[in-house]
Amino acid sequence: MDGADRWTDVRRGFEREFGRAPAWRVCAPGRVNLIGEHVDYNGYPVLPLAVPQAVRLAAAPRGDTAVRLHNAAEAAFGDRSFDVAETIPPSEIGDWGNYAKAAVESLTRLAIEQGRPAGTLHGMDCLVHSDLPPASGLSSSTALVVAVGLAFAAVNRLPLEPHAMAERMAEAEHYVGTQGGGMDQAACLLARRGYVLKVEFHPLRAAHLPFPPGHCIIAAHSTVQARKTAEQRLAYNRRVIECRVGAHLLARALGVRASGAAPARRLSDLAPLVADAEEELPRRLHALVDGREGLAPADAADALGMDPARFAQTFLRMSDGRILSVPADGLKVLSRCRHVFSEAARTRRAERCLETGDMPALGRLMDQSHASCAADMEVSCPELDQLVGIMRNAGALGARLTGAGLGGFAVALAPVGAADDILRALRRDFYARRPPAPDGALFVCRPAQGAVEEPF
Repeated sequence: MDGADRWTDVRRGFEREFGRAPAWRVCAPGRVNLIGEHVDYNGYPVLPLAVPQAVRLAAAPRGDTAVRLHNAAEAAFGDRSFDVAETIPPSEIGDWGNYAKAAVESLTRLAIEQGRPAGTLHGMDCLVHSDLPPASGLSSSTALVVAVGLAFAAVNRLPLEPHAMAERMAEAEHYVGTQGGGMDQAACLLARRGYVLKVEFHPLRAAHLPFPPGHCIIAAHSTVQARKTAEQRLAYNRRVIECRVGAHLLARALGVRASGAAPARRLSDLAPLVADAEEELPRRLHALVDGREGLAPADAADALGMDPARFAQTFLRMSDGRILSVPADGLKVLSRCRHVFSEAARTRRAERCLETGDMPALGRLMDQSHASCAADMEVSCPELDQLVGIMRNAGALGARLTGAGLGGFAVALAPVGAADDILRALRRDFYARRPPAPDGALFVCRPAQGAVEEPF
């Protein structure tokens, strides 16, 4: 189905559900990350690109403050409704409506900051249609947050340029309990067709690197869902915390103030203080923790000069007030930080590869990235490892997991002429040996356009 047909279906679905025509339409794409994994929340640049699959949303303003949501996949996602307010109570963890609430609450607070009371804002009716596989690592949840945010801003005439919206939506998504760094929102809003997006943080900056002709991205689903809810959400947040602890340990050793404020919040804040930081800082951290791969919270607290209770409140307290549980093997501060520093160096080299068109070298960097994600960040799984191996053996220049990991998609960089061989190998050696994969589990693409909002 092409884009025009999809919008026709969205319009008709909206009219059936709400009995009137939509006023606005929003297309918010998913993304894959070429390289730069688990470094955005550490302040380092990333290289994502938008994919053709997207959340498409039709909206019309209401005369009251109600927000009503109908999902075209209604069998899996029931209707949701809530009222515009400065504080919107969340539904249970994992409920799809929370992503809409995140966007609306954040933009309502922005309106209040601008002198517009919440009661003067319009609610809206929305129909949501998505061809992004959910819980797949393509940022379908971020695409929904962005789509609802753009629609709410449109119906309420809240002017926000794309960079500001990306920062706002990154903060908004903390509402659902994940502590991401902003890559997904930037990729959704700032991507450009035919280009890889270089995203830098603090402040947010974006540059567009041409994706070379004659090459493509092959994306393959592991058939393992990558849900950022329940245990997998905790696993993701634990890695964020392990990196924060590493940053504070290094800051203390370097004599930098290690409070919650900059310059010691992120690993990237420390890089300017040390020559050859991406090699030297892991060595220093190794010495600080005596080479231990796992730190008990009490040991980490002692190393930071904190009592355990203060350490727990500073580092382990989650957005809902609970204290994050730590596995028996402790906080893996050393290996997580080792990955971040090595991945930051690979991402910088990958940028040069895109600038010079050296795709074989970029492929090798992707291979190294996957190895580090698997060994040091521990976010791969047997299915992702198998996908990566099949794609490499069938002619890909390089392959790696993409997104947070723990399931979801793997991506490969390949010459266009090798794509058919790689697809055949995946179908024969992976998908034919498993239960049916979700729709959209395997596709070939080049970088797509970022989010677009326009009158219907």
